[in-house]
Amino acid sequence: MQFIGNISEEGVKEAMEKNKEIKKAQEELEYLSGDEEARRIAELREKAIRDEITNLEGARAEGEARGKAEGEIIGEKNKSLEIAKKMKEENIPMEQIEKITGLTKKEIENL
Repeated sequence: MQFIGNISEEGVKEAMEKNKEIKKAQEELEYLSGDEEARRIAELREKAIRDEITNLEGARAEGEARGKAEGEIIGEKNKSLEIAKKMKEENIPMEQIEKITGLTKKEIENL
């Protein structure tokens, strides 16, 4: 709190009594300011946390893209099956249904 504004030491103590997060931040600041190795470890820990968040966000975006692509493929397949079923009901020859829908003879027969 002291480095944020012109707050007296008493003001900081009062804030620390009222808010545990401020107290923890002040204690950590005091600890880290005095020990260069501890400061370096804390910086590395923060970097590792940021890197992990970045990796998770990237993996999530990749998973969403993959899921969307797979969903589109499944949607196209279902549409082809629907069209083939209607064509079959209209007694269109199997070879034409295969050619138009891209489905196999077995897939069409199973409709």
